[in-house]
Formats: sequence, C-alpha cells, structure tokens
Amino acid sequence: MDPRSTDHDEAAGSPTLARVDPAGLVIDIQPGETLIQAAWRCGYHWPTLCFGVGECTACSCEVLEGAHLLSPRTEPEERLLADLSRRRVRRVDPRRIRLACQLRSNGTITVRKPGVTVAKTPDNHDRGDADGHSRS
Repeated sequence: MDPRSTDHDEAAGSPTLARVDPAGLVIDIQPGETLIQAAWRCGYHWPTLCFGVGECTACSCEVLEGAHLLSPRTEPEERLLADLSRRRVRRVDPRRIRLACQLRSNGTITVRKPGVTVAKTPDNHDRGDADGHSRS
C-alpha cells in the first residue's frame, strides 16, 4: 500500500500514518506508540531536549489535520497550552499545538514540525528518503 494514500484503514488498533510538513515525511504509527516513538522507530530525527518525557516542549508540533483523531492532552501538554495561552503566539492557534512525545493517533494526521529529518547512521550516511528507500 502506498504510505501516502488517504484510504488507510483507521480502525482502532491498526497502524496509522502521520504526514510531517514541511519535509513531507510519512511516518507509520503503530498502536500504542507516540508520534516521536514512531519517528524514531522509522529512522527519523525529531527535535527534543528531554528525549520524550514531556518536560522540554522542543518536540511540540502544530496539528494541521486530524486533531479529532488524537489522544486526550496529557498533563505536560495542558501546562504547555496554559503557557501558550498566556503569551501572544502569532500565526499559531495554541489549541493546535501538541507534544509529539505525548500524542497518540487513531487515524491519519498531518502535523507541522520543522527540523524533522532522516536520521544519520553511525557512519554518518543518511538512511534513505522519506519512503525508506536508499539513496544512490
């Protein structure tokens, strides 16, 4: 199945997809995984400082499509939203901001997170393109 297809089976317990813009990467999210865990499993670098424990907010992303398919906000996300609501954040609705280390999805979503890239291997070669194909 083409990972960019929108006809993905979104039944509970089935893998779901996340499109990450602006890079246009497509990440397969397994049941129970957070978005950042799925990105790491698929070989992508996702910006973070706390490595997925919900403390730094560096993994925050803007949900562009599929917000209704996401898990409820966690306590770290509620703190982030409260902080963003107190500040003036231009061009971004704070209600669309989620932490990739906290969110789980029950369907295909699109998020915006600059800085998500194909991870480098220890020998400093990239792991492939967005579809996992090796580059020649």
